[in-house]
Amino acid sequence: MNKSFLFFILGLSLVLGGCSQKFQRGVKDFQSKWVGLDRKVTVFSATGEPVRTYEGRIDIEPTEYGNKIKFAHDGNMVLIYNMGVVIEEVAE
Repeated sequence: MNKSFLFFILGLSLVLGGCSQKFQRGVKDFQSKWVGLDRKVTVFSATGEPVRTYEGRIDIEPTEYGNKIKFAHDGNMVLIYNMGVVIEEVAE
């Protein structure tokens, strides 16, 4: 095989690999927006101790300010202001 063919195959695999990642992110964004994802949300105090943990199918709504987290949990709307929050997606 010549070098140009090898570069073509390498480039094609990189392009398709990148498209696959974008597609997977798009599917995950759609699922998050319309269904919610299995997540664990931990809220921390100013000193770093965990205050409260929420688990389950959680839909997080983006906000324009960085000091507010808004999400739905078990049919209730939860708003958290000025707290440290860690949001983890739970593996299915």
